[in-house]
Amino acid sequence: MNSPARAFSGEFLGTFLMCFFGIGAVATAVLAGAHTGPFQVGAVWGITIAIAIYATRNLSCAHFNPAVSIAMCVAKRLPWKELPIYLIGQCLGAFVAAFILWLYFGPTVAALQAGTPDLGDQATYAAALTVWAEPYPNNGHLVIDVLQGALGEGIFLCILLIIIFSMTEDANVGKPGDVIFPLFIGLTITMGICTVGPMTDAGFNPARDIMPRIMSLVMGADPSVVFAPGVWVVYVIAPIVGGIVGALLWMFWLEPLHANKASEAPSN
Repeated sequence: MNSPARAFSGEFLGTFLMCFFGIGAVATAVLAGAHTGPFQVGAVWGITIAIAIYATRNLSCAHFNPAVSIAMCVAKRLPWKELPIYLIGQCLGAFVAAFILWLYFGPTVAALQAGTPDLGDQATYAAALTVWAEPYPNNGHLVIDVLQGALGEGIFLCILLIIIFSMTEDANVGKPGDVIFPLFIGLTITMGICTVGPMTDAGFNPARDIMPRIMSLVMGADPSVVFAPGVWVVYVIAPIVGGIVGALLWMFWLEPLHANKASEAPSN
């Protein structure tokens, strides 16, 4: 068991770094046109998640995501009594990052809301709110309702948990070393953003999604926009369920196969 202070610090700092750079990349893409397409934003998310894991995995298990922490409890990799500390650290880290980014970009959003000619119109203001309140669909060329949004978020979390276990569990003798596996976790996030991002803005993380929404409410955003119907299903319930399914698939399907392979005597 980790000490509560150490576990909280690791999850707070790691989630803060992830959200500050990741949501910051979204903000500069939406407000300044600094990035073109989901790959560039996804690359920022992937790199910063890898860096955050390197920076904090000696403090906590470097989850940064309530869906991952809950799945780890189901898989008996994290004691349930430690879960509240992880969730509190993750939520506070995401909220503080979103607040600091609002301090940076709030004046620009306020000018957009006022319809300042040099900056844009109400449509641009509505787009600016998506920095803190992700929408689905995130692309006018797609028909996405609650079901499709939930499937996108849930399936990716299922895949992500399988990848995390595959990269870190000893049952997989082909796993990369501890020095390099955070890079593969980050790359998995990048690929998920490129695939699911046009559907749902790639939340993948209840703390990363809900806490910026709450922060935008504190700053005066319209609650009907911030918490549109289906938000809790797509961005909270679906990732948690997907993560649990991924953990169960690893425990009862893939881990036994890896273990059986590892126990086989080498043939001459």
